[in-house]
Amino acid sequence: MTEQDTASARPKNIMVVTGAPEDLDVLKGQLGDAGYELVWSPGPEEALEMIWADSPDVVLLDVESTGAGGAEFCEQLRSRPETEAVPVIAITRSEVAEQVSALDMGADGLVIRPFRRGEVLSRVRTLLRMKELHDKVAQQNKEFLDANARLDVVNRELLARNRELEQGMNMAHRLQMALLPQKYPRVKNIGFSHTYAPAEAIGGDVFQIIGMSEGRAAIFISDVSGHGVRAALVASIVKTVIDYIDLSDKTPTDALKDFNSRFRNALGSMSPQIYATGVLMMLDGDDRTVAVASAGHPCPLLVSKERMSAEEVMDLDDTGPALGFVSDPEYPTVQRQLSTGDILLAFTDGAYEVVSEEGEMFGLARMQKLVADNTHLIPRDLIQRIVSETDEFMGTARRPDDVCLVAAEVY
Repeated sequence: MTEQDTASARPKNIMVVTGAPEDLDVLKGQLGDAGYELVWSPGPEEALEMIWADSPDVVLLDVESTGAGGAEFCEQLRSRPETEAVPVIAITRSEVAEQVSALDMGADGLVIRPFRRGEVLSRVRTLLRMKELHDKVAQQNKEFLDANARLDVVNRELLARNRELEQGMNMAHRLQMALLPQKYPRVKNIGFSHTYAPAEAIGGDVFQIIGMSEGRAAIFISDVSGHGVRAALVASIVKTVIDYIDLSDKTPTDALKDFNSRFRNALGSMSPQIYATGVLMMLDGDDRTVAVASAGHPCPLLVSKERMSAEEVMDLDDTGPALGFVSDPEYPTVQRQLSTGDILLAFTDGAYEVVSEEGEMFGLARMQKLVADNTHLIPRDLIQRIVSETDEFMGTARRPDDVCLVAAEVY
């Protein structure tokens, strides 16, 4: 049995850092029954001493009782390679300000007091899966570096390792698909449709359709720089960040600025080498309006059946920088009035940046004309037409990038 197998087989160790011992009793009842081992520390300083001796799999950090020491604790934890990937779940109250403060100090997730069994277990299991994927990739990188000095051994191990990697990628693919919206919110006068296809087993495109009230919804679509495992890991951060932002009282400008700040904090020293483009559309089904802000992302199209046209929702001058690039960006909000039958189409550049066998680029202008020529189609069929036309244009070539298209139709 390998060291990694042994680590996977042993019970997962959870450290609870809190000045309220009664929290430990409650969590033991919830997590202990699920097979986790809990250890307790009364404060951040004592916890770090214990962690340097024996690193836990997850840390539950009580923000209220640890006070300002929580931020220093997170910084120290991230400063060492052996503990930088240990997830920290902040225990907070229901106040939004305290939750925002917990994320800003470096927490990877939140649980709200009083504890709910399903919520605590879900947070722990999700972050453990992300850490296991991180550890697996790190271990594989180390093995590949060592392989340069022992090529003969590698040749005998490659077939077994490739099978294991394929299984891991298949698992990661299923996990990423599970993180995408599984059903659309019910929004007055608005209907939705989408397609998502990563170029590899896992991809760096992500989207979310968020119901804010009976008559309002938001569409967020993002494209992470790069491809493969790294892009997929960053895409999971993008998904986590957008899910934590309360959009109900924000404009698209406010929401993207908030996202940019949280995203940069999550990336740390990797920003701006790693970044993401994104666009946020807030639709009002009662007024039939849309408010849009963009962070370096391809501009959504407003498709009009009445005018048989497909025009960009906003000008290039209204687009802000990519998410993660700068600390204080501007993301102007553009308002548009919609009519019954209009379709808003958002997409990533993988939808149109495909090349024919002769080396010709399909391009955004050609896709925009394709959409304008098919305004009679319902959103689902319009999206499928774009995919099929670009597939035919490529011939036998494979797509070089992920494809994500999301449409909203006004009734």
